[in-house]
Amino acid sequence: MGLPQAGLWLRRLWVLLQVALQVAVGKVCLILFPTRVKQHIVAMNRKNPHFSYDNWAPTLYSVQYFWFVLKVRWQRLEDRTEPGGPAPNCPVVRLSGQRCTIWDFMQGNRPLVLNFGSCTPSFLFKFDQFKRLVEDFCSIADFLIIYIEEAHASG
Repeated sequence: MGLPQAGLWLRRLWVLLQVALQVAVGKVCLILFPTRVKQHIVAMNRKNPHFSYDNWAPTLYSVQYFWFVLKVRWQRLEDRTEPGGPAPNCPVVRLSGQRCTIWDFMQGNRPLVLNFGSCTPSFLFKFDQFKRLVEDFCSIADFLIIYIEEAHASG
């Protein structure tokens, strides 16, 4: 039993080193080549009409960015499931503040459809389609929206 835990800590250390290097290189590039970095980031996000470099630039490669990316990457080390196997029973917090798990929302043998999202334009623009899906299939399945942390760090 001790070996898998030690393996997890080694993988976490490796991820820490990767994220630290990526943030350090990104910060140096942002300082030395700000115009080129801006062009690259804007080009990657040109499909999103609501993307504004000025809104995102202050968070890029910041301390908050480092901790956010590290936390997400560490969480992903343990988020594993097998095709056809049970979904992970991840902890969630209800709007009331009560802590529970995803499986607490399952009712008998009914399928539970999970929709993960945050208040981004792409999620909000598709919300009406999700509501129609719920209306069409609420007699045979349950639906749960899980609000995820924003994709960018805030300061």
